[in-house]
Amino acid sequence: MKFSSFLFLLVFLLAGNASATNDRRDCKEQLQKLKEAYGNDYTRQNHHGYRKAKASRDNEEYRKCASQARKARERVERDGDA
Repeated sequence: MKFSSFLFLLVFLLAGNASATNDRRDCKEQLQKLKEAYGNDYTRQNHHGYRKAKASRDNEEYRKCASQARKARERVERDGDA
């Protein structure tokens, strides 16, 4: 019984680590796409969405970072079409 409990805990920890790795990767990809959507001048244009997403990344809130970056990119793309 102890062995099965230990095995369950180990699998749970490994699955959590894999999920965190995917969240970090998604955050990084979404920030890169957001940078590309802004072009070369994204920092001078005072983009609040980029700074919020980057702050979430710095706080290790990777899922929130990816969501914020994606929403900001979608806003930039939508405003660019108008």
